[in-house]
Amino acid sequence: MNANDQPMTQITLDDVDFQILRRLDEDGDIDVDDLSEELDVSTSTIYYRMENYREKGILQGEIAQLDPQKLGLELTAITEINADYDGPGYEEVAEKIGALSGVQRVFFMLGEMSFYVLSRVRDHEHLQKLMEEIIQTEGVENSTTNIVLRTFKDEDRLLVNYDDADLEQIFGDEHRSADD
Repeated sequence: MNANDQPMTQITLDDVDFQILRRLDEDGDIDVDDLSEELDVSTSTIYYRMENYREKGILQGEIAQLDPQKLGLELTAITEINADYDGPGYEEVAEKIGALSGVQRVFFMLGEMSFYVLSRVRDHEHLQKLMEEIIQTEGVENSTTNIVLRTFKDEDRLLVNYDDADLEQIFGDEHRSADD
């Protein structure tokens, strides 16, 4: 079982929790002193709650967001893979695909295709090598790859993708933003 397969736990969050999580999601890193003053709670309360979020798996890691194009990863590819599970099971196929150089995300799907894979590669040669490795992966029957021409939205953060009304539905009416 990996970190994403943790059992679903019902977590109760109050308005302070919601504001801390929202700020973490928006900014990635927060100045605890500034947030303490803004929310009118002690810095120790914020540190305690952040540690609690980590223990419960709500807050994981501290990753800087890197710009793939500025790092020379010019192509983004989206690959749909149809797998045959007579040999390895879907988890083993997913692990093998996920371990390939350049693969950023692997999703197991319901529907016509078994997996949806997002990859970032240097160039066409790198992409061709990756596609050959995918096709040669035991359990992969066939695949279709599309190259992204232009990206309009590529957002890893979570809460910034929702408007206030949806956030209220997710977290409950007691979690209104400070400007309400």
